[in-house]
Amino acid sequence: MSIKKFFIAFLIFCSVEVYGKNIWIVKDIQFKGLKNFSEKEALKNIVFNIGSKFSEYDVKNSIRSLFETGKYKDIEVTYSGQTIIFNVQEKPIISNIIISGNNIINTSVLNTYLRKLNIVKGSVFSSFLENIFIKTIQDVYYNLGRYKSNIKILKNFSENNTVHLEIIIDEGQSIKINSIKIFGNKDISEDKILSIFKLKNHHSWWNFLDKSLYSPKKLDQDLENLNNFYLNKGYFYFNIDAKRLDLSGNKNYLDIIINISEGKKYRISNFFINGNLFPYEKRITDFVKINYYELYNKDKINYIVNEITRFLSENGYINAKIIVEPKIDHEKKTIVLNFNIDINKRYFVKRINFIGNELTQDKVLRREIKQMEGEYFNIKLVELSKKLLERTKYFSNVKVIKNIHSKESNQVDITYQVQEQPTGSINFGLGYGIDSGISFNTSFSQENILGSGNSLKVSAIKNNNQKYIDLSTNYPYFMSNNIDLNNRFFYNDFKYNFNSISNLIKNTYGFEANLGFLINNTNKVNFGFGYTHNGINNQKKVVKNSSSIKKILDVQLLKNSLVDDFTMNYSWIYDSLEYLYFPISGNKTYISGKNTIPGSDNNFYKLILDSEEYIPLNKGKKFIFLSHINMGIGNSFTKANEFPFYENFNISSMNNIRGFRPNTIGPKKIYNNDLEKCIGFKNKNICESFDSVGGNATLITNLELITPLPFLESKYSQFLRTSLFLDAGNIWDTQSNSTKSADSLKFSDSSILNDIYSSVGLSLQWFSPIGPLVFSYSFPIQTNKNYQLEPFQLHLGKNW
Repeated sequence: MSIKKFFIAFLIFCSVEVYGKNIWIVKDIQFKGLKNFSEKEALKNIVFNIGSKFSEYDVKNSIRSLFETGKYKDIEVTYSGQTIIFNVQEKPIISNIIISGNNIINTSVLNTYLRKLNIVKGSVFSSFLENIFIKTIQDVYYNLGRYKSNIKILKNFSENNTVHLEIIIDEGQSIKINSIKIFGNKDISEDKILSIFKLKNHHSWWNFLDKSLYSPKKLDQDLENLNNFYLNKGYFYFNIDAKRLDLSGNKNYLDIIINISEGKKYRISNFFINGNLFPYEKRITDFVKINYYELYNKDKINYIVNEITRFLSENGYINAKIIVEPKIDHEKKTIVLNFNIDINKRYFVKRINFIGNELTQDKVLRREIKQMEGEYFNIKLVELSKKLLERTKYFSNVKVIKNIHSKESNQVDITYQVQEQPTGSINFGLGYGIDSGISFNTSFSQENILGSGNSLKVSAIKNNNQKYIDLSTNYPYFMSNNIDLNNRFFYNDFKYNFNSISNLIKNTYGFEANLGFLINNTNKVNFGFGYTHNGINNQKKVVKNSSSIKKILDVQLLKNSLVDDFTMNYSWIYDSLEYLYFPISGNKTYISGKNTIPGSDNNFYKLILDSEEYIPLNKGKKFIFLSHINMGIGNSFTKANEFPFYENFNISSMNNIRGFRPNTIGPKKIYNNDLEKCIGFKNKNICESFDSVGGNATLITNLELITPLPFLESKYSQFLRTSLFLDAGNIWDTQSNSTKSADSLKFSDSSILNDIYSSVGLSLQWFSPIGPLVFSYSFPIQTNKNYQLEPFQLHLGKNW
């Protein structure tokens, strides 16, 4: 026993002795071989300090820490007394990168891949990351259908341990499809199968420049679509047995050979819903709309599963699992479907957070949120909140992040990650018109003042005919989350040039205030009041030696007057559009009206309907039919009063018949003078004014077929698209007498049947950095030769 104790004591003593010999006191730490990195930076990775104790274990940890920085190729440690010397060999630093040989893939795309791998100027060069980049780009070219692409990276090392990289790309040869052949099909024809494929051995009629190039990625997607096509028609055991690519002939052309087994059609004989679903069993059963003995349809079953999953998510069950288990009767060719549902736990929302809103105040975002904290999770409310945040126009991107606390908890946090976008703009413009001369215009807009959600807009115009300024403010949450306040102040000094001898100057100023009440997510009503002051001054130009014109000087177009109007304003807006700009589906209808109230000098009403409907014509919503109608009517309440001419409807850029210059369609003024000395247009033995004076009734309709732009990738379709359109309509004055007497100044004849003006044309719509731009070229169908045409037109800030 004593010998055993002695032996244990001896081992302990030796261990202490050995341990003691491997521990030193550090007096100095030195680095040799540093060129691009400082010694101070290197010391941060050493696990001991000067004056402290260290062991071989600490040295090994320090070497490992230095290697983990990725800056060093080799490290050796030597000792000089109690001084530790780290002899390092640094990896080279990238001094410059040049890319050449690429045509198909843009250099900016290649730079994106380089940045993701940290192969950029100033970073450490790594052969491992170099190989990853080469393999990645080769895969990209392969998926684009390029045959035998080659990427080389030439490295030029300098004495200061930097490296210059030259990336040389050989994009290889494009592989064109010679033929696609299907074998094994019995029930479905080869033509029908090939119609499903995006890969074609011939180009589409509308895309005649298509080269029918091979793409492995597209082929895989086509085979997946083919599989789904058969599964949706009852072929439960359909299988793609093999695919073969034959380049044995011409290496630039490829034959694709696909072998399939169709199998037999199977029908659904029954279905069962299993699981503890109380109290939702009946609701869930209603989602399973499967008729007895109908053909098996994979997409329909997936749709049912998604509908049940969403229903449960709307009631807090965010982790519900649904497994569809088919039981096959091979003899009868029938299937019994078992929907096995495990709803799991019901979650409620503990916290709602926001990240990314550096300017916009937290309360501005929170008031758009319909999912409340402390209530059960509802995916419908969460998605609606995301949509409402996007509708504010303050954010270019909104993402929803769900964070479940733990497996044992039934709490979930929701984080809305937003990316703010500029909400203010300052614009200046300069133009020239024959009548108006040089025109200056400017505008300032801020949709989110200091992150408060309130907006301010100011615009001004100055030319020979007009002095205009408009200021409007909006408080979207004036009294509550459902009530907003809009104020508008305006001043307009405008000169009407009906002809060369008579000018009418209208001086207008006033204000409007409206309260908006949000009924639900798609409906809103507005009520408000307005005041308008109109000062009308009829001026005459002096024209010498013309007796015919002298008669017109004796006729007053309108008497000088001062008019004050107080109006009650009201409107209803329905908006279900999908996407704010360039909508692809939905309806937006705007009905507005106003009428004078006691105390006004005039006595009239005015009603406007503007509605647009977007109807997708295909599943991908690339072909869309748009119908737009704008109509209005205004009149006086009594026969003793007339509808004010300055309230007339006029053709503008927002409710136009494309192909005609704005303000040239509609009622004209007829002048009493000799046709030989006509100041305006000669039309049907009368002399008309240059521009329309507008009317109290209007009807404009626009029909468009929106199509994808040929040769443009689908990801750009939300910024650029084309359309074919048909526009028709006119403006009428229903109060004037259709007489052409030479004794007085009258409106020209405005027969509804004779004066429907229309045009067809092409339109290009671009969501540019300054807003939506619409370019159009039109061909008039029905027109009067005196109306001024404008085939090419450009409009800014127009949605349809």
